[in-house]
Amino acid sequence: MLALSEISRCFEGEIPSLLVTCSAAGEPNLAHLSRVFLMDDGHVATSNQFFTKTVANLVANPSAVLMCVDPLTLISYKLLLCLDHSEDGGALFEKVRRSIEVIASLTGMTNVFALRSVDVFRVLHVEAVPVAEQG
Repeated sequence: MLALSEISRCFEGEIPSLLVTCSAAGEPNLAHLSRVFLMDDGHVATSNQFFTKTVANLVANPSAVLMCVDPLTLISYKLLLCLDHSEDGGALFEKVRRSIEVIASLTGMTNVFALRSVDVFRVLHVEAVPVAEQG
């Protein structure tokens, strides 16, 4: 398994990531994330501003898949995740809130993004996504 530190560029916010969750009935939900936060070599965090369906899915099924891209190599990575916990205050919450505010101001969406919580995931597996050879 790759270490998260080996793919740290994926978490700099240059290319949006995709978070995939699934309802208890098996219905998938895809959410585009402007930024994923690298916590340590075993955890990542995501911000929750609008993700009502994602949150409901995680309550029913704490497993998720994160697809992220290295902005220099354009190699995609698939991370198998399990929701560890959510935070609605504290140092991590404030760090993510400040980051969201910067993104909002750069995109002309100040006061649109309201951070509800930060979801911290345990990373169970990381692998590069195979690329089909071009002829």
